[in-house]
Amino acid sequence: MTNAFEPPVVRVAERELLPHRVNDATLPTNPLRRYGADPNLAIFDGRYFLYYTDDGVDDWGTTVFSVYVSDDLATWERYPALDLRDVPWWDGENGAWAPSIVRSSQGKYVFLFVAGGQIGAAVADAPYGPFVPQPQPLVRKGTYDCHTIDPGAFVDDDGSRYFLWGNGRAWIAPFSDDCLSFDETRAWSWIPGDFREAIWIHRRNGMYYASWSENDTRDPEYCVKYAMSDSLHGPWSEPRTLLEQDPEHHLYGTGHHNIVNIPGTDEWIIAYHRFAYHPDGRWTGGDGCHREVVFAPLTHNTDGTLEPVRPAVGSYVRPLTF
Repeated sequence: MTNAFEPPVVRVAERELLPHRVNDATLPTNPLRRYGADPNLAIFDGRYFLYYTDDGVDDWGTTVFSVYVSDDLATWERYPALDLRDVPWWDGENGAWAPSIVRSSQGKYVFLFVAGGQIGAAVADAPYGPFVPQPQPLVRKGTYDCHTIDPGAFVDDDGSRYFLWGNGRAWIAPFSDDCLSFDETRAWSWIPGDFREAIWIHRRNGMYYASWSENDTRDPEYCVKYAMSDSLHGPWSEPRTLLEQDPEHHLYGTGHHNIVNIPGTDEWIIAYHRFAYHPDGRWTGGDGCHREVVFAPLTHNTDGTLEPVRPAVGSYVRPLTF
């Protein structure tokens, strides 16, 4: 397992000397009413929880994470999740990127995140946070054959939990029971399609679906592809397109998604980001640092394939009723 016998980290800078950057500009074009990217939508205790990159700072430089909570995907409450200045191993470089969430077998909520090009973990007793960071990174920069970003989690039908990460190469490994470490000896990797980043896995009717982003988040052609397999280890089918830009409606850079099932149903939702919408065409700030998060229904066809998701100017609304 990782993080077994590592020495404690000595902070390289005092908290008050570390940068603090967040953009709280209000946007009318998405249900969060703000810039956001890299979403992980989850459902806990009959409510939607959204963890994402608070975007809108140049060079992906935001330094705080928030938790957003909703009953219908339309109206959201915001709670503080994690400030990088409280992460003992963060040295002030780069920003707060691409969070994810997993509930451990012990009932704790583990928040996975990127800071300074490394992947960290933080823990809370409830999905609202705030989350307490671990003293060491979960994955250190340069320790795997990939850019160490974009953590995710997959919980299989038998309750087994897996850690996902990578840029340039996709990695997966079994989590420990507390989801604060993973079994390095059982980690494996592959490069699906023209994989860039944001590997995600879900399972339905015994079929595994791997989906990921291709191209660059600053590219209007940033998109999501997917493949299918009857084994988590593959082999995987030829990639198909799940989500791509719609220039006719001025929707660009559609990618870095996650997929969630509404418990007790066969309804599925995809959350993704795109360039912040502008009705007159590609916004001049479409630089990959000013993005917005939206939602859409995801349909599994009778043959098991996924119906391509068509971007819409608005966003999907689905009240939760249990």
